[in-house]
Amino acid sequence: MTITTPDLVPTATVEAYRRDGFVHVPGVLTPEEVAAAVEACRRQFTGGPDEAWDDDSGNVMEWVTNTAGATPALFAVALHPRITRIAERLAGTDLRLFKSETIRKKVSGSTGTPLHYDAPVFPFDGEPATLTAWVALVDVPVERGCMSFLPGSHRADTGTLFTEYEGYPFAPGPELDWHPRATVPLRAGDCTFHDARTAHLAGDNRTDAERLSVASVYFDAATRYAPSPLVYGNSVDGMEPGDTFPDDGYPRVGSGSARAAGR
Repeated sequence: MTITTPDLVPTATVEAYRRDGFVHVPGVLTPEEVAAAVEACRRQFTGGPDEAWDDDSGNVMEWVTNTAGATPALFAVALHPRITRIAERLAGTDLRLFKSETIRKKVSGSTGTPLHYDAPVFPFDGEPATLTAWVALVDVPVERGCMSFLPGSHRADTGTLFTEYEGYPFAPGPELDWHPRATVPLRAGDCTFHDARTAHLAGDNRTDAERLSVASVYFDAATRYAPSPLVYGNSVDGMEPGDTFPDDGYPRVGSGSARAAGR
């Protein structure tokens, strides 16, 4: 579903998000905000990516982690009041920022992102509230590798739809091959929000321009640390299972009123 008023998220939109597991919000960033983010993003990648995802077909994508000190312009996107206001309204609870990354699909040749869902890689006991805001910093038509979502897949029994293995992503079971898909091309400044349990994928970049985006993950502010031994990189240094996440490193993103308001 697409909504057109990023400062106002009506009940029907929340219901659609909870039914489908994703929504599209056009124009969440202004052209000026997009331009500043693109400039910061390109500076970021001059030193090379922090990590790259490669498979047998080639490079899937590269990313750099956004932090307050190292990348203030891009970290500000993760804490943007329009984005976080929508995220809390959709989740229905107060949220923290878990992480934010700038993602690049390289020019003409990056491969598609395989079908997967995100929840298994997050060390939380509050998965139902976890969601990702994916902000396009450039136009992302189908040919540049926009995302497709499987509506309603977040409500499925994912234990039967995905095969666990040590690593990421989790491989989809054959049932999802026939699940309806919603492909969502984005303009620069548009945003999608998707539930961590929603199955999704992205195409390869077949254009002569990089696909640049900022992806920020938010989770229930009251959730507790619950790492999975099945997933590589799922642990957080200095935390023990059952710990609550500290404000230092995992900042609360809103006013703290979402839970009290019953949103």
